Amino acid sequence: MKNYSITSSVVLREGIAILNGKEFLHTPGTDVSSFCKELYRTLKTDYSKFFKMDNLCKLAFISAELLLKDHSIAAFQSDEVALVFSNASASLDTDKSYYGSVEDKSNYFPSPAVFVYTLPNIMMGELCIRHKLLGENTFFISEKFDAELISGYTTQLLNSAKAKCVIAGWIEVGEKNWEAALFLIEQSDERENQLLSPAAMEEIFRSSFR
Repeated sequence: MKNYSITSSVVLREGIAILNGKEFLHTPGTDVSSFCKELYRTLKTDYSKFFKMDNLCKLAFISAELLLKDHSIAAFQSDEVALVFSNASASLDTDKSYYGSVEDKSNYFPSPAVFVYTLPNIMMGELCIRHKLLGENTFFISEKFDAELISGYTTQLLNSAKAKCVIAGWIEVGEKNWEAALFLIEQSDERENQLLSPAAMEEIFRSSFR
């Protein structure tokens, strides 16, 4: 039986970034856009398109940058890495911004730059472009973080050989709250890595912010 492990994890919430169980950045009270930009600068990322993204894409992008900071996926072929993401409100944050640009008929100015982000799976496309990924990607809408769903679907992908590595997790941007939790999952027998399970994912998601 193959062992699938969480080889890297990040949780971002409440102005705090946790990388593999350790605090990486702490800027309490910041909004999602400011926090993502601060993390971008801290990581010394060089990707100008980042600043054109909506908040959901910024959060997914910078979470993945942190997730892969010390764990390269270069050993995998471009079609061997899958993405499995989920959130509760899809792209509602950007949908509202776009609606604001078209609701006033006397000042009607729909923005193509905003409209392009009115689908939640666009953030996955941005990651595919950034990391040159051609593998399967799936996006679920869940009322809350569903470790059973994400772990189960990830295991199915790995067992069926549709992927050898999966970046999975939760990226949510709401009116008042935002949070992200990403997991790098691959076959590994190294003892320091936590075996993939719903309980393990839930523990990582919750434990850093008790």
